Amino acid sequence: MIKLREAILVEGRYDVNTVRQVVDTVVLETGGFRIFNNKDQLKVIRRIAETRGLIVLTDSDGAGFVIRNYLKGALPQGRIKQAY
Repeated sequence: MIKLREAILVEGRYDVNTVRQVVDTVVLETGGFRIFNNKDQLKVIRRIAETRGLIVLTDSDGAGFVIRNYLKGALPQGRIKQAY
């Protein structure tokens, strides 16, 4: 199992299950496009990014691109890494 300090943010619940099988860290879910309307969830994600750092792990499709760009503007610079 790989241990990370940073939390990992993925798109859906199946992604959460898959990532948790190989990584020992906090794994969060965006719920896809629901992230755009859920201000409370964004506050939690922002707080985690500020304290632990965050790896945004999304699909390489159009939806993943839109979610990554939204989070890039909504989260503190220098505290997120993107992977897809």
